[in-house]
Amino acid sequence: MNVPRKVSHSGFPVQLSYGWVLALTLLTLLTLLTLWLLWPSALSMAHIWLNSQTYAHGMFIPALALFLVWTRREELARQSPEPWAWGLVWIAVATLAWILARGVDVKTVQHFALVAMLPGLVLTLLGPRLAWSMVFPLAYLFFAVPFGDFLIEPMMGYTARISVLLLKLTGVPVYMDGFYISIPAADFVVVEACSGVRYLIASVALGLVYAYLNYDSLWRRLAFMALAIALPILANVLRVYTIIMTAHITDGRITLAGHGHIVVGWVFFGVVMFLLFWLGSFWADRHGLSGARGAAGQAEAAAATPPSRPVKGANLALILLALVAMLGSARGTEVLLQHRAQRTLSEAPLLLPSALPGWQGPEDVSGTWRPAYHDADAELAGFYRDNGAEVELHLLHYRNRGRGTELISWRNQIHARDETWRRSAETTRQVTGTTGRAQTLQETLVRGPGGRLRLIWHWYQIGDRATIDRVEVKLRELQMVLVGDGRGALLVALSTEGDELTLDTARQRLERFLRALPQPLGHLDHDG
Repeated sequence: MNVPRKVSHSGFPVQLSYGWVLALTLLTLLTLLTLWLLWPSALSMAHIWLNSQTYAHGMFIPALALFLVWTRREELARQSPEPWAWGLVWIAVATLAWILARGVDVKTVQHFALVAMLPGLVLTLLGPRLAWSMVFPLAYLFFAVPFGDFLIEPMMGYTARISVLLLKLTGVPVYMDGFYISIPAADFVVVEACSGVRYLIASVALGLVYAYLNYDSLWRRLAFMALAIALPILANVLRVYTIIMTAHITDGRITLAGHGHIVVGWVFFGVVMFLLFWLGSFWADRHGLSGARGAAGQAEAAAATPPSRPVKGANLALILLALVAMLGSARGTEVLLQHRAQRTLSEAPLLLPSALPGWQGPEDVSGTWRPAYHDADAELAGFYRDNGAEVELHLLHYRNRGRGTELISWRNQIHARDETWRRSAETTRQVTGTTGRAQTLQETLVRGPGGRLRLIWHWYQIGDRATIDRVEVKLRELQMVLVGDGRGALLVALSTEGDELTLDTARQRLERFLRALPQPLGHLDHDG
């Protein structure tokens, strides 16, 4: 029986009958409002789904989450929705995270904050009991976030090392240099597509759905997920090993490069998924989700749908007003921060330093190397000489204008993963800078065409602070945005190369150049 709708003398409803129709209508409208107000992040996620094979599965996650909720429809229908004001705390935290991440353009945090809005809306509009009943589908939504790039490089290294080990065990002569593998028949490079991350993420995403629908026991689910993680990793190593062995057996006539490489990858993944589900069927519950849980709740399923709960109209109105205000504040604060940063942005040109003590330059750089950083607001490169010693200086400036560019990003690397330059070693080093204080920087050694060596020193400069800590860079960028400091951040990279270059000579050369540089770098005139 429905609770009657009572109206005060002023015409404002004192109590409302808060049932599923009203609750789901509000949830749908506020979800659409969230996507509209935070559209830059929603558009960014959709762009990644459509343009990345690794994260293409993300576009199917919302539909799968809705399907998982649908499988619990009988259990959910036996409960009544009820607004819960404490859910606003969740929304407030997600809103603040989005604002801060948007301020320094950290896309991953933006995406997580955006997705977190939906569980927050469910918690606020349906109540904690219903939210807990669909906790797995709500948590599953986070698989829509394009996240996992940090696994690429470790898995590339793991894949390369294990593949080389298998080649040696089968008697194939092999030489490994970083991610490059050479056999007498051909040369190979383990690139991002060879890391297996795309297969691992897809396997985990599908494995979670399978485990949720087919197991009731926590231990069975955990065992299946362990298999869903291990199997694609092992299969990917075998895939790389098979590709290299094919070239070895055919004396380089068949290398499975290009489209063949992609086809082999997806065939392997299909076989792995079939094997995973086949093995998982051996310890599946007799009836799985629909049988076991349905049998346990057959008596309750026959019960009548509970009546709608009476809700004070004023309370519901305040909750809705708070939701709209917080969502609107996210977009409004972003616009204000961008406007403030634009007003205080230093328009002084970024110029390379000149008249460095003991060095001649800068001259135009015509070499083949540059930092593999993308979408900088300004990029300068100069060549400096000193009695035959040559050093390149690269400056890349990111002004935090909120246009989708960021200095600290997985795709930004000091060296490109291609066949031109091969990374051989990487370490952290402390050297004495211009001020006489020790400066921490990142040292990378790469090998280029014809056996050339290039030693690279790089660091980040935010305001007057030089650091290699990527987290510190983001925090200081956020601080600059909040206080309206428009100077932005710099990538500073020094490098030197030669055919017979020794590391000690290269380090001495770069350290001498570093001591001649003015600190901090930034908006410099031609007098240095």
